[in-house]
Amino acid sequence: MPDALTHRRVPPALIAAAGGGKRLLPMTADRPKCMLEVGGEPILIHQIRALQACGVSQIQLIVGHGEESVRAACAALDHDGISFARNERHATTNSLFSFGCTTLDPYPDGLLVLNSDVLFHPTLLRRLIDNPRENVLLADLRSRLGEEEMKICLDTDFRIRRISKLVDPLQAQAENLGVLKLGPETASRMLRLARADGADTRLCWIPDAIDFLAGEIDFFALGSGELPWIEIDYPHDLRRAREEIWPQIQQGSI
Repeated sequence: MPDALTHRRVPPALIAAAGGGKRLLPMTADRPKCMLEVGGEPILIHQIRALQACGVSQIQLIVGHGEESVRAACAALDHDGISFARNERHATTNSLFSFGCTTLDPYPDGLLVLNSDVLFHPTLLRRLIDNPRENVLLADLRSRLGEEEMKICLDTDFRIRRISKLVDPLQAQAENLGVLKLGPETASRMLRLARADGADTRLCWIPDAIDFLAGEIDFFALGSGELPWIEIDYPHDLRRAREEIWPQIQQGSI
């Protein structure tokens, strides 16, 4: 499916779904948090449906904790474009290490990257894909920032200067959603960084790599506006996703 703005094919998608979700125990004892249901389906399935609706034909999931539940849910979709790669060290690593486990290399059309614990309005994904810039992160410019959020510091043209949980909330302008688009060269560069010999990437997040590369590569933030989304880390996030965010998403595309 051609992208009308960039005249390039829609890139494949990589979904990081290997983590244990310990803050949601006991619900995540035998499954990752992306398999928790909102609106009658797992969060992960909502993401996959949104990707398919945007014409993404190739989707790879990085699995680990509770992978059997993920594989079974995807098998029920009967979609040939879904593949899996395993993070064998999922219990002691974070998302950048999972990124390095992918088998999608190389990336002639770039790459979409999603954290599997994010419920979002599907229109946000369409806007991200249609954005003419290569390296773009969905960001909430209205978020109330604290210590826990992945914070973004922006220039006036929405170019990213910093992205880190360690950023002073008073110095940041946005929160990272965990849904991004990378150009071909940037995706390959990030993969090399994730797999670099001698580099300890075990505890690094994908935004850490973006923060490292931002001095050399232009990354931009695309505001989520008033469209609903939520990252699900805690039980109260799951309740809000079910009771507030999902009903807003059901109201239809904007």
